[in-house]
Amino acid sequence: MSLQFQPNAIQILGAFQRVGLNQGQAYQPDQIYQALDQLTGQAYDRDVATQIYEQCTPNQRGQVQIEEFSQILISADAMLKKKINDTEKQIQQLVEESRDCQRQVQEIQYTQQQNQYGIDTDSSLNLIIKSASGITVQDFIQSYVSISVDNNEQIAQQTGGDKFYPIFNEQLGFQIKTGRENVTLSLLIQDRNQKKSLVGQAKLDLVKLQDQQVHSLQLQLQNDKQQFAAPTIQFEIQWIHNKLKYYQEMISKFEAEIQQHYNDIEDYKRDLFVVQQPFMDKNQRQNLQSSLKPQTSSKVQTNSALLYQQQQNQPQIYKPTTPQQSQRQNQDNIQPQFQGEASEELSDEIYYGFILYLLMIVLSMFQCFARPAYVDILLGILYLLIISRDCFTPEYLKIVGAITVFSIVLDIFWIAIYKNWWSGTDKTLPTWGEAGDPIVRITIVFCIFNMILKTALCYIIFHYYKAAQSSQVLKIKAWQFEFQIGILKQNLFTSDKRLLS
Repeated sequence: MSLQFQPNAIQILGAFQRVGLNQGQAYQPDQIYQALDQLTGQAYDRDVATQIYEQCTPNQRGQVQIEEFSQILISADAMLKKKINDTEKQIQQLVEESRDCQRQVQEIQYTQQQNQYGIDTDSSLNLIIKSASGITVQDFIQSYVSISVDNNEQIAQQTGGDKFYPIFNEQLGFQIKTGRENVTLSLLIQDRNQKKSLVGQAKLDLVKLQDQQVHSLQLQLQNDKQQFAAPTIQFEIQWIHNKLKYYQEMISKFEAEIQQHYNDIEDYKRDLFVVQQPFMDKNQRQNLQSSLKPQTSSKVQTNSALLYQQQQNQPQIYKPTTPQQSQRQNQDNIQPQFQGEASEELSDEIYYGFILYLLMIVLSMFQCFARPAYVDILLGILYLLIISRDCFTPEYLKIVGAITVFSIVLDIFWIAIYKNWWSGTDKTLPTWGEAGDPIVRITIVFCIFNMILKTALCYIIFHYYKAAQSSQVLKIKAWQFEFQIGILKQNLFTSDKRLLS
């Protein structure tokens, strides 16, 4: 990899010397560019070469020392490697944040409650009052900001700065119920006699915060005559009125940023290859060049980024929706997110697990003639419910796995206690006479066979558990029914289903 290749000054100067550029001498940029062409065996990227040359200090004739040019090459190599490493760390951080949002979506999508205005019952308006400026009043000792949402008022106290440019840096939060609340920010001052005076105030329309993004605002205040005054308040504000939609949008945003970072890494690698190429041997050059991905159109990427930004900045018209409509919209938003990740990698194992649990239920029902095998029956029914209702969560799979292991232990103890049923010497043997002996022996055989089945099912459940921890969508087709597992991951006791005929 080009990240492992480390050109040094001796190596670079030696390469230049092979094509006629000697140490201790200065050369015109065209001479250096031609030398780079000879070292690479093709036209060297003039944009990169020009950028390196511009970092040098030329003499009056425009010549630069070859040692200085070589040192700038080494610095460019180190800078590009650092950019690649830093971008990879940013990708890892974005991936973790995206996973956190996905976990939030899975938790919220079945617990979200909205009122008649289509707003979450735990909707919140969060503010960070940063600072104020432009205060022209002289006779006062301190200032503070009052934020009121209808009849609920909170105060941000001054924590720094001077009295004319106070700094607050205080975070405040309010509950929003209708989206029509009156939000007022007021700047007040207090004199030595503890008398408070209003410097100015501004009103904020919640409709402008419908996008649920963080807005950094600077509002000019109005005095008591409704005239704009000099003072201003700087603050950040965000209204979360639909947490499910908010986290879904954050996931899309993170995915776009991750993809852009991957594109940036490929660009950095291409530039790094250009910088290192003249000083590599032929095999290194060919191997690295073949590993680079083809360059995508920067124009298309820029347009995509601008399009995304325009979508974020478009004003939204607030239209109250009913909780039922909002819940349907949320479900529709969830489906496309996971549909693209559908995979049939484990579909065979799900199918075999489905068949094995059905077989286990049948065998357990036959065992009930001689022993209570209700645990196995309930276990099989629980598994079928999880599949048919798409309760494909790690928590339920842990429960199924634990019950399966527990039932295996019960079978072992039962066989150890009643093994003499086979020979008919046990006094606890059911009194069916000689005609009952085959049924008793079949019960023992079925019990042993069930133990083997459940051991295999433990292995299958382990694979289910690993798949359930990701956003993988699995499919199973049984007769004329098709089940998609991993889309809803719903609670077992909800009324919704994911059964597709």
